[in-house]
Amino acid sequence: MGFASRSVSIIRYRVRGEMEGSFWDAVDSGIKKGAFRNTETAGDIVAAGWVAIEDFTDNAFAGASYHRANYAALALRIDSVKVPPRILEIHLKSETKKLLEQGDQKRLSSGQRRDLKERLRETLKSRIFPSIQVYDLMWDTLKETVYFGSLGVKARERFEDHFKKSFGLTLRPIVPYIRAEDLLKDESEKRALENLKPSSFVA
Repeated sequence: MGFASRSVSIIRYRVRGEMEGSFWDAVDSGIKKGAFRNTETAGDIVAAGWVAIEDFTDNAFAGASYHRANYAALALRIDSVKVPPRILEIHLKSETKKLLEQGDQKRLSSGQRRDLKERLRETLKSRIFPSIQVYDLMWDTLKETVYFGSLGVKARERFEDHFKKSFGLTLRPIVPYIRAEDLLKDESEKRALENLKPSSFVA
């Protein structure tokens, strides 16, 4: 669900780190570096990266279309393919039978079976339509705050990792304690916050 939806779940992050050179040039470079494209890593994810917030098929960002005043508006698109276990099992049994009939073995070794299973998984992945997930984000560059449109653990982990790979910056979730640090201006109040100890509500 995008930010334009009637309801959306959002988590806020504080951006930590420094970018070298001109800030917006570095942002542009990072977006292009992390733009949506096929991934060469093993696993269910076949493609991932930044796309335009209003069009998940656009990864070109012509005219710095992501730039909105002091904001960078993007979306993270993740295409994944998961081969159904039963389908993989059927093909594995069929291919195992063929290999045994062609050779002198009565059964495959664990290594042979593992390699065959991985080859079949990759072959079957090319025959399945990917599942497409798109998560919107708004980066307030003045307040060094990022708003991300998902509370899912996996989505957040992938976003945090991709953001760091693209921009070299770390994202820190704004939990209530960090929010309190932002709101408290008086030094005595900040010291009191630091000295708070957890309370047990169990009798």
